[in-house]
Formats: sequence, structure tokens, C-alpha cells
Amino acid sequence: MSNEMNKDEVQEYSHRLYKIMKDLDLSVGIGGLSKSCNVPQSKIRYWEKKGYIKSICDDKNKNHRYPYHAIIKVELIKSFLESGYTLNTAAKKAEVFDETGSIMRKIIRARFNGLAMVEKNPAVNMGPIDGEEDKSIYFVEDNSQIKAQIINNNKDN
Repeated sequence: MSNEMNKDEVQEYSHRLYKIMKDLDLSVGIGGLSKSCNVPQSKIRYWEKKGYIKSICDDKNKNHRYPYHAIIKVELIKSFLESGYTLNTAAKKAEVFDETGSIMRKIIRARFNGLAMVEKNPAVNMGPIDGEEDKSIYFVEDNSQIKAQIINNNKDN
């Protein structure tokens, strides 16, 4: 079976992936967060109580779910603590991540326009350039490198 896909197959795959990515809401339970970060659940509960991390569910009678990016925040707090910072300072330093850490999810939700083939190479269409709707930004894999390209929308890829 060939790994090459024709244009219709790429469009169908792209459409399916687009729907998944737009609706994707990854979260992890406290056990998964604890295991992923090697931080005891008791510390995670304490950090949440102090407001350093936030769960999705604030109901005390339900299992708490944490947004997937909480893994990175917990790892940052842990790293700062291991470097000698106090918990309060470590949490403040990790807050920078809250302001910037969800940018990948925002980019995907706002800009991901699907997959394509550009000169027989797999590519991610990140949509039109603001103010130049006739051109789109693509990230193209070429010989194991990712290259950014601006491509005219009317060009047949």
C-alpha cells in the first residue's frame, strides 16, 4: 500500500482532523497529573487550594480535571522549587506560562485550516495572511525540516 495520498484523500483527512482539532478539549485527572509530573496528589491539591493551579471543575464533590497545559505549569513550579525558589515565588514565575502557554491551542483553533500537499510534501495550512486573503501561510515538511511558505490561494497545490 502506498503512503502517497491523492488530493481528495488529503482533503477528506484534513476535514476530519480540522473537526477534531477545533473541538479538542484535553484534560487530565489529578492522578494523571500527579503521575505525569511526579508530584504527589497532596501537593497538587495544596497548590490548587492556594490558587497556584486551577482545575476545570470547582465542585468539591466531583473529580477535578485539569487542563492539559496544567502539566507544564506543574512542571515549571516543580522546576523552580528544585532551583531553590519558595513556593509562592515559583508559582508567580510559572504564571508567565498562563499568559503565554495556551497560545498553541489558540493558534490551532484560530488559524488551523487543514492539511495539504505542497509539491508532494505534507503541509499544514494556517490560513490566509491578514490583509492579503489571496495568500496563505503553510508549514511544509521537506526532508525532515519544517519550512514556512507563503502560497497564493489560487495556486493548485
